[in-house]
Amino acid sequence: MRPIKRVFYAASGPGDVIESHRYWKQQRQNSTEVCVTFSSQIEDFCREIGAEAYFISTHPRRDTLVDQSITLEHRPKALRRGARFHLAQVWYGIGLLKTALGFRADVALIDSGCTHFFVLTLFRLFGLRVVPILHNTLWPSGFPPTKPVARLVLWLDSLFWRWIPAAVIAVSPECGRQVDKVRKGACYPIHQTRAQYLREYFARIPPPPSHAQRPFRMMFVGRADRAKGVFDLLEIARKMEDHHPGLVRWELCGHGGDFQELKRRHEELQLRDTVNLRGWTSPEDQLGVYARTHACIVPTRSAFTEGLAMTAAEATLAGRPLLTNPVVPALEVLRPACVEARTDDVDSYLRGVLKLATDPGLYERLRAACCDMGSQFYDRELGLAAVLKRALATHL
Repeated sequence: MRPIKRVFYAASGPGDVIESHRYWKQQRQNSTEVCVTFSSQIEDFCREIGAEAYFISTHPRRDTLVDQSITLEHRPKALRRGARFHLAQVWYGIGLLKTALGFRADVALIDSGCTHFFVLTLFRLFGLRVVPILHNTLWPSGFPPTKPVARLVLWLDSLFWRWIPAAVIAVSPECGRQVDKVRKGACYPIHQTRAQYLREYFARIPPPPSHAQRPFRMMFVGRADRAKGVFDLLEIARKMEDHHPGLVRWELCGHGGDFQELKRRHEELQLRDTVNLRGWTSPEDQLGVYARTHACIVPTRSAFTEGLAMTAAEATLAGRPLLTNPVVPALEVLRPACVEARTDDVDSYLRGVLKLATDPGLYERLRAACCDMGSQFYDRELGLAAVLKRALATHL
């Protein structure tokens, strides 16, 4: 078995890996980031083992940078629906394979979402060791696929999981459990990793306001996307105002494809005085929002394959109790700092907010647990660079 000297990495998100590399090279931190980027952690891994690298992300700006031993490429992915989506996934995966073979990679690190997993079987047939990095679950936790096409894709993917990976990196226990269910006893290792954050950023956030201070303030950070539960947030806020006027106020931070529809619904429900729809909010401005916020909410719906929910981790690091549901795997990881709602159930969230706002003893217990729960996101031994080194130890 040849040692790893060339690492191919495909990132599923639209992150700017070229800009991240420039900051990494200068040992500086991008002011728009509050965490250590995954691509920079993989660069740390490549530098430590002395490997050349080729990184690809789906950033919409097509671009390429060659810098000594690393090549970085932005390769946008076509947005499709229905059958065309699955064809696009397969085609994108074949393109990744062609690049990895041209680079003569020894190992391919592939984020979930880049392509269908069954396409990665081709990587192994051409001699590349494959390590999937699961930032998403295989199906929404507690909601296995029921539609025929989704079930077919999962069955095809299960053939990959049974035979192909050299190792698997998972961002939450739920990601690992789902792989364990479909791999049918295959014995490759599954390693847990955690997103890594910048302690100095969260140290700037003061403790929450006094629980007795009114109104009680809730904060959401995330994409303005239906699957992320943003429309449910408006319904929760409306019902809360109907039953307990003036008790709770809301700050919604984030932009996305459904933002204009969200604004329209916000106006329709006459929530201007109750919900502050901020849109995209810089990390610097988020400091001020956190400062006046009592608690955070992550209401992801059952349609989304949430891997952990980094905004849930960020709430804990900010010292704010969290209201979320079981489709968000962060609930398991952060449970002592959380109130649990039922997935897709607006009334359940309503009761959860009311508990947080009216039970000072419960609130203080959750707030006190945040410090211990957040420590894993500062533990660099749980970071991606360290975990990759353990996962590939026998290949190095």
